[in-house]
Amino acid sequence: MSKSLGNVIDPRDVIAGASLQKRQFPHGIPECGTDALRMALCSHNVHGDDIRLDVGTALSYRHFCNKVWNAVKFVLGALGPHFVPQPPEETVPQHPMDRWVLSRLAQVVDECGRRMEALEVHGAIAAVHHFWLRSFCDVYLVGGPVCL
Repeated sequence: MSKSLGNVIDPRDVIAGASLQKRQFPHGIPECGTDALRMALCSHNVHGDDIRLDVGTALSYRHFCNKVWNAVKFVLGALGPHFVPQPPEETVPQHPMDRWVLSRLAQVVDECGRRMEALEVHGAIAAVHHFWLRSFCDVYLVGGPVCL
């Protein structure tokens, strides 16, 4: 995008949506929200001053944020209103799926720590994104108990 070419998008239009009638967006810009825009910006491996961000990436992260919201609502509903979490050091998962997802989570936490120390925010975002979609939602919530 370039100001001189007149194809710069206002971030507020990505957050709230806009009915722009430009060649690039014949149907306007869909509302993506601030969290999705932040994730889209952080997901790029930037080596210069420019980020090549397309609205499709922000929209993809909007869907991801929605999936996070729905998964959290599902888990909280499954745990019930009287659930009281145990301190992590006292938690001993009994079911193999619980142990599996916690091991995957530990790997992601370690990777995120390494990536953030190396200032590779895009790698940390990718690790969290992959864990949440492929391990937690696609495997654990679908096939395992919600016993954490």
